[in-house]
Amino acid sequence: MPKRPVVVLCDLIADLALHIESFPVAATDLQKLSYIEVGPGGACNTAIMVRRFGLPVACLGEVGGDRFGEAVLRGLRAERVDVSGIVVDPDVRTPVAGVLVDPRAEPAYLGYPGTLRLAAAPEVWLSVLRSARAVFADGWAEHAGVAALILEAFAVARAAGVPVFFDPGPGNPALDNAWHRQAASLATGVLANEGEAERLTGYADPVAAARALLALGVRLAVVKRGAAGCVLTTAEETVLAPAYPVQVIDATGAGDSLAGAVIYGYLAGLPLPVLGKLANATGAAKVQKRGTGQHVPTRDEVAAVLARFGEEKVIYSR
Repeated sequence: MPKRPVVVLCDLIADLALHIESFPVAATDLQKLSYIEVGPGGACNTAIMVRRFGLPVACLGEVGGDRFGEAVLRGLRAERVDVSGIVVDPDVRTPVAGVLVDPRAEPAYLGYPGTLRLAAAPEVWLSVLRSARAVFADGWAEHAGVAALILEAFAVARAAGVPVFFDPGPGNPALDNAWHRQAASLATGVLANEGEAERLTGYADPVAAARALLALGVRLAVVKRGAAGCVLTTAEETVLAPAYPVQVIDATGAGDSLAGAVIYGYLAGLPLPVLGKLANATGAAKVQKRGTGQHVPTRDEVAAVLARFGEEKVIYSR
């Protein structure tokens, strides 16, 4: 019998990564690029990271029959992610994020929303969701129908006893993101940075925000704090996990990679302090690499970060 996959839902976009000399970039400027790459981005980063930890992964979403949709599918297939449930519509355009990164390693984004039109989960998706090992989605919705689709999928998975993970992200400023709180209330695990956690709970303090997320029914709340690490909270304990200090080359996709580690570690039953170390090591491994998608860390790169900081006992099974 095939192993039950971790299902990654929606936000299957293409990233066009461009590394530039400096900001600002003004009209008539001519800057040389030190890096350019086109490949999967968005929630694909988390899908690939979970797959690199050795778990089967399936993506459900929509892309266009264009070159960017082809780049998304090609990158996912190369990582042995199941793309059979992705709807490829030749009449829509795939969303694209233009990611500009300067030598300070922080990205700026240029978003092309595409023309997606899927607004409800196809019937074939429902059995996949009910039999999944876990379901993940983020809070970026290019179109209003995507939010309703994610909420529907979360409700289906939760009713089937499938763990649900949600990363609200910044949300789309063009849409009403009030649905993020509803999605969080359906989730087993929520991963949010400090600003996102405050937006969901009203608490600026990361520990207070994490505990407020538990009050929504969440079992595991993870508040990402960038260079300060992360806070992990369950009903039984709270762990303040410090980050690993490394040279930052490109912060793009670090949170997505960390999410993949949290999903893996939760399903593996790792103790909360160990899960925090694995999550931070995965984020640290990512920021040392350029790009996203197929450039998220490998298992060996995560292990190298742990070894560098004397954490060889943080072992995850193959």
